[in-house]
Amino acid sequence: MNRIAQATVVGLSLLFAGVSFAHHSVALYDTDHLTTVKGTVTRVEWTSPHVFVFFAAPEADGKTVEWSMELDPPVLLRRYGWSKDTVKVGDTISCTGAPARSGAKAMRGAIVELKDGTQLRVWSRV
Repeated sequence: MNRIAQATVVGLSLLFAGVSFAHHSVALYDTDHLTTVKGTVTRVEWTSPHVFVFFAAPEADGKTVEWSMELDPPVLLRRYGWSKDTVKVGDTISCTGAPARSGAKAMRGAIVELKDGTQLRVWSRV
């Protein structure tokens, strides 16, 4: 392989490595201060690269707000015991995860507790 081809391969490898790292970054979330929020599932997006669960949770003032919780990809969730039907609209769940640094009602999920007390992992870093 000539030097130009080698440089091209190295350059592309570094470019794609950077994109991959950025995609999997959790910088948006405060991973040092996990929080737990209980709510009712309003929507589930079982898609790659990440599954999202949306749930309505009551605030201290009695108002209900919608939270979004980012989970690992479907392939990893299946390894943790999840299926597409593990959490459905209307289910009450307790979600523990890293809250959004921005203050948005969003988190990077770590553990989901089902109504029956079953706890399921949702993040490979936990």
